[in-house]
Amino acid sequence: MSELTPGVKVPRSMGERIRRVLIEMGALDREKRIRSDDSHIYIPVLESIDPDALRDIADVEIVRMEFEEDRRRITVEEILGRKPSFETIGDIAVVEDEEPERVADAIMSVHRGIRTVLTPISDVEGEFRLRRYRYVAGDRKTTTIHREHGIRYKVDLERAYFSPRLSTERLRVAEQVRPGDTVVDMFAGVGPFSLLLAKRGARVIAIDKNPHAVNLLRENARMNRLDVEIREGDAAALTEDLADQADHVLMNLPHSASIFLSEAIRTVKSGGVVHYYTFAPGDDLYRDVRIIEEKARELGCEIALLYKGVVRSYAPRIYNVVIDFVVRKTHTSETLIEK
Repeated sequence: MSELTPGVKVPRSMGERIRRVLIEMGALDREKRIRSDDSHIYIPVLESIDPDALRDIADVEIVRMEFEEDRRRITVEEILGRKPSFETIGDIAVVEDEEPERVADAIMSVHRGIRTVLTPISDVEGEFRLRRYRYVAGDRKTTTIHREHGIRYKVDLERAYFSPRLSTERLRVAEQVRPGDTVVDMFAGVGPFSLLLAKRGARVIAIDKNPHAVNLLRENARMNRLDVEIREGDAAALTEDLADQADHVLMNLPHSASIFLSEAIRTVKSGGVVHYYTFAPGDDLYRDVRIIEEKARELGCEIALLYKGVVRSYAPRIYNVVIDFVVRKTHTSETLIEK
């Protein structure tokens, strides 16, 4: 005979409301399946919960009965009856939905590792590409540890930009970098490109202007025991001593990467690769190729397109795209500086 464990018996009409209350209390036993009959729902609760606390939430009857182990993981989509928009960063879920509280309930009932749910209340804005958030559920925090490709990143969502949606793109770039290559990451943030490439054996010079991002990058390098040269300040100024040194230059600043094309081309070796990111409309995805070609001609260089691709959807009919190009130089670094 299976073990009898505690639950609450509630009328079917109250089931969803009581389930949400139990989640907020931390009382729901998520390892067992809810039962029901024609008139009532039986919701499993943890043994550690005070019965008096349960009686306070509503006129419910406390029962002990057999609950099956929940071997089938119900999905957020099944709970809501639709697919909501959210992404997870460490133990934080960021929800972009018209009903964030309802989505938060569903997420926390399904994803046991989620401790906090936030919803953005601004677009990416300002010099450091940050968003502002509203707390929805769970612990009140914006800091977490995110794991990606075997590396741990400390992230503070309100102080330094980070997107898990670039995970596949980061791996794509990493597969092009060989041990011993020199990489200049012009807009490194907390280090998701830089640390992955350092782990692959590259010499990485990581630059960022946001002091909070730089502090997190330093902490992340120590936490993962990876050697990265970190420079805090403007990428244009901090690449002046790096002419012709980089096998790869990363330009993950899609709002304004074009402003720094001269510095990127000057920094990369002849035969090296620049990884350039931008936002573009769906009907002209790779329009910045024209800007890149014009800048190369201005500097007396030639480029060869290596790869073009869509990284992710960013907004309606707007996409984050990447353009990889090889630079062939016919002038010295000093000539490029003069230009």
